[in-house]
Amino acid sequence: MAASFHVLEPGDVIEIKYRVWRATDGHGDDVVERWLRASITSCDRHAWPLARLADGQMTEIRPFMTWRWVARIDRRAAA
Repeated sequence: MAASFHVLEPGDVIEIKYRVWRATDGHGDDVVERWLRASITSCDRHAWPLARLADGQMTEIRPFMTWRWVARIDRRAAA
């Protein structure tokens, strides 16, 4: 994880690491790690940051999740 989820702001683009089960060639299942792109939509003070995944689903960014920045919104440039 690049930093605590507390530093996220609406407009930031991140990737979240997900572990998913994938069937193999008949010898069982494997766990595959995938990075899914998401954009931060909401950062309320007393709630987990909310992100929209690339497929349109919404998810909360929790402390146990592994994530990394793709693009950070620069609030100083807007000021």
